[in-house]
Amino acid sequence: MKLKFLLFILFIAIGTQFSVAQHIRLDKNEMAFLASQEKVNVVFTYEGLLYNADNFTEGEFLDYIKKKIEGKLNLEEALDWEQKHLTAKDSIYPKIFVASLNNRIKNYDHRIEFVWNDPSIKYTMKVQTDWMYFGYDAGIAQQPAKANLKIYFYETSNPDTIISQIDVERAEGFDVVGNLSFTPNVGITSTNWVEEFLKANEDYPKPSLIRMGTMYDKAAVRFGMTLKRVLD
Repeated sequence: MKLKFLLFILFIAIGTQFSVAQHIRLDKNEMAFLASQEKVNVVFTYEGLLYNADNFTEGEFLDYIKKKIEGKLNLEEALDWEQKHLTAKDSIYPKIFVASLNNRIKNYDHRIEFVWNDPSIKYTMKVQTDWMYFGYDAGIAQQPAKANLKIYFYETSNPDTIISQIDVERAEGFDVVGNLSFTPNVGITSTNWVEEFLKANEDYPKPSLIRMGTMYDKAAVRFGMTLKRVLD
């Protein structure tokens, strides 16, 4: 009986921790302007980005990972992973986030479209990633990719005046790596980048870019669910 009680308490504690971690706070009044918009520009930034529990800078992290890959494989594989990682940051992760977010909100009463990197749009949403952890899959043990995101809204012509800031702490990726929440034809003019990205199935010692991609996918889904308060 005592064991059952302890297991019950542990289950409640884990469940509470999960629900807190998954909650995104949003000020509905600050975000009310969205309901009158048709499109919002999206930019991604990584200023001050840190990695892993060690809080490596990007330079330190890349040196650490490249040495590990070179030691297990070779220098060419290490440099190839580095280039794919930088490309994913610059273009793949933003595309995943935007496509997933648009897919999640597509049936709301006010369907707004988020557009990556279009400074002609009146308002901008900046997605700032300041911490990353790639997770792992060791067969019997797995950890999803995680990240800390800060989402800012401002008028594109006045980026120093923040309308609203939303923190997404320890966002976690989906458990199934290799599947995205959106179908390839949702808000995407070309699907080649999706197909190519999902072929990059890195195994140890390479950190999985796909696993990190699922983190941005799930974070966008969660954020889209939060926007229901404003758009539906």
